[in-house]
Amino acid sequence: MTDIVTGVAGFVGSTVAEELVSRGGDVIGIDSYHPYYSRQIKEHNIAQIEKTAQGAEGSFEMVEGSITQEKDLQKLPKDPKNVYHNAAIAGVRNSVENPAEYTKNNIYGTSNLIEYFDSIGQLIFASSSSVYGMVDEEDLPVEEDRELDPIAPYPQSKKHCEEMIKLYSDLYGFDYTILRYFTVYGPRQRPDEVFTKFIKMVLNDKPVTIYGDGEQSRDFTYVEDIVRANILAAEKGENETYNISTGRRITVNEMVETLDKVMEDDVEKKYVEQPEGDARHTHADNSKAKKELGFEPETDFKEGTRKCVEWAKKMREEGLI
Repeated sequence: MTDIVTGVAGFVGSTVAEELVSRGGDVIGIDSYHPYYSRQIKEHNIAQIEKTAQGAEGSFEMVEGSITQEKDLQKLPKDPKNVYHNAAIAGVRNSVENPAEYTKNNIYGTSNLIEYFDSIGQLIFASSSSVYGMVDEEDLPVEEDRELDPIAPYPQSKKHCEEMIKLYSDLYGFDYTILRYFTVYGPRQRPDEVFTKFIKMVLNDKPVTIYGDGEQSRDFTYVEDIVRANILAAEKGENETYNISTGRRITVNEMVETLDKVMEDDVEKKYVEQPEGDARHTHADNSKAKKELGFEPETDFKEGTRKCVEWAKKMREEGLI
């Protein structure tokens, strides 16, 4: 049977699809190439999946289309093995400026996608740590049963999707796993994400712009660990929600220090006013995923940073970032 990966040209979607294909799976990916960022970058991601498919027992087929459009969904099988649902417009700040897009693409798109299928082995949904909203430091690490309090249209759309998936599972009889990702980094990261921006600044001999005092922290999670969680969810998930993270906090200042060591460059720093709307800290309790899925984050932060830098340099040489 065939797996479907939505948002397959994006950061996480393309990496999930490539791993499935390398394991011998047959994958159909769908992506609308939404102009939130460069189509060229997304096409580069697809080319990497196709290259892997050439040397693997698995297969890959690309469908250009939107999950909001019935005519595009009709290009997909009605009874997939699993659906890895990554398609969404991301970006907290962008969602404040364009809220209607997030309602249409993220919420309606998810509903439309689920309604299209006759049966699904399992739906693995890419949610976000941002659904928790602003969490006081004394309440960290955050657990899955914490009340959700999104503060922008993007995380609100993820919250709605989570609720919809649970309801539709009861109504239509399919299994699901909801994975709440915490600050994913790694090769293929979006150009507006902090790692890509910082590396690009250093490569262009510009100071790295740090908001506030730089002591805000994130539970940075390497993309290959995220992919591993998806595979485990397909194998073991059973209508549950999981935090997917390393379970450790790294400050922005520590992140820049790591970049400095990896790039062997005296990174210049520029501190600017902290914009409103960003959580001060993110930190997940991932013990549930460890216990029930057997999930263990494996990538050391410095090693993950090194892989990010290598990827960014290659992309820069090709004129893509």
